[in-house]
Amino acid sequence: MRRITVRLARHTCGTLFALLKVHSKVAQAIIRHSRISMTVDVYMHVVGEDEREAVALPAELLEDPLIG
Repeated sequence: MRRITVRLARHTCGTLFALLKVHSKVAQAIIRHSRISMTVDVYMHVVGEDEREAVALPAELLEDPLIG
């Protein structure tokens, strides 16, 4: 099993917040950074509309009544 560091968990969390369009001040509070620039510049990776659509596909598939 892969070991996940706190730093990696923060990056994942920040990227998920960006994907879900969580306000950066809210993300900053949850990730517990003293400066919003650290949260936005380092931990909230850019997520475009293509990525949002791709992430939604598995959820739509699982909600399909023919499958589930």
